[in-house]
Amino acid sequence: MKRQNHKTLRTRKTGSLSVELTCGSVMAAVFVVIALHLGIIVFGAYINDRVCRDACRQAAQGQDLAESTKLASAVIKSYPGGTFLSQPKLDGAVVYQDFGGAPPSQTSPYVQVRTKTEAVMPFGPLAFFNAGVLQDGKVAFVKSYTFPIVRVK
Repeated sequence: MKRQNHKTLRTRKTGSLSVELTCGSVMAAVFVVIALHLGIIVFGAYINDRVCRDACRQAAQGQDLAESTKLASAVIKSYPGGTFLSQPKLDGAVVYQDFGGAPPSQTSPYVQVRTKTEAVMPFGPLAFFNAGVLQDGKVAFVKSYTFPIVRVK
């Protein structure tokens, strides 16, 4: 009689192990999905920051608004989009403020560029606690940089 109870007890322990393994696997899968999304978000913010900085730095080399816009657009086009990131684009017009060649004191001529990049989440819209950011499965990054104009007419 004791032996039979001992075998039943061993089977129950094995059953609890499979429940723990299943729960652990589900939790690990959730953490992997969250880590993947966070990785894409961090990479998207990094790329948008880099594109905006490079475009503004290049636009500061222009001698007027048209040339600065052309230079910034050329830099932005050199960064292709990817599977999860859209190609960066200008978000609004390039601001070219040269003060007509006579800037006020304590002020220098500047150029300002604003870029936008969208990241598409690989597992669609995940709404954690009804977060509005991921409702459509996309996250938009907008960055603005201002640099002093290098060459003024």
